[in-house]
Amino acid sequence: MKKPNYFKIGLFVIVASLFLAAAIIIFGGGKFFQEKTTIETYFDQSVQGLSVGASLEFQGVQIGNVSYIGFVFNEYETKKTYVLVRAEIYLDRVSGSKGRLFETDEERQKGYQSMVQKGLRLQLASQGVTGIAFLNAVYLDPDRYPPLARDWKPDHAYIPSAPGTITQITQTIENLSRSIENIDIQKITDGVEDLVASLNRAVEQAKVGELSADLRKLVTTLDTTTSELDRLLKSKETKETLANVTAITGELNRTLKRTDRLLSNREHNIKLTMENIERISEDMKDFMETLKKYPSWVLFGSPPPHIAPEGEEKK
Repeated sequence: MKKPNYFKIGLFVIVASLFLAAAIIIFGGGKFFQEKTTIETYFDQSVQGLSVGASLEFQGVQIGNVSYIGFVFNEYETKKTYVLVRAEIYLDRVSGSKGRLFETDEERQKGYQSMVQKGLRLQLASQGVTGIAFLNAVYLDPDRYPPLARDWKPDHAYIPSAPGTITQITQTIENLSRSIENIDIQKITDGVEDLVASLNRAVEQAKVGELSADLRKLVTTLDTTTSELDRLLKSKETKETLANVTAITGELNRTLKRTDRLLSNREHNIKLTMENIERISEDMKDFMETLKKYPSWVLFGSPPPHIAPEGEEKK
């Protein structure tokens, strides 16, 4: 049996380890050689789902990774039970063509403080349906989400935390449940019963029974009046009066017709008289014309002989 060559085996392990380290460096994007700065925050809630290496994002852009998760009393002299989360920010990720956002540590500390005053907070967020948690840097209302109380000085730049969206929904549901539990159902029921009793008293004080009796009397009076009116219309005296009115109306119509005929006859006679006068007037006109032409006719009774015009033979 051939003895193993331990030299070759050791050489193979060393070369493989070097290749593995090179692959980690290459595929890790050169993170081991990137310049970094550390920030920290504290959560007064569960950070389940968040793990070391999780992404740190600002406005959807990854700028770093979570580097530590633990309790604050493991790092500081305190009795607070906050969860301490530290993350590393890659400075090249927050630089532009004209340089980094902050060049020195002093500028960085002042810049972080200014951003925190404007509402910069770190929230736990979840990546879609996978449920993988990451840190999300967002701007929120600083008055609504103030920093947690602490009795130690942070070793790194401190950015306060804010409850995540899921936590806020859970707290809202819990608050709603507590509000429902605190509702005094018995008190509401007693109030409804008192309201019904008050309505009953109001109805009784309004004397609805008396109003109903008065209304019935009014309806009875109206019914009686209607009956009297109907009886009056059907009575003999009313019928005779209506008959007399009808007879008078008929006689008046006949009188008007006779008057109309009389006026028509008179109109015809007047028309004839006017025609006679017109004819007499025409006759008088003719007579006066004749008198002017033949005045001897009035004296001698016969007209003078006819004188034919020149060129016409005498008859």
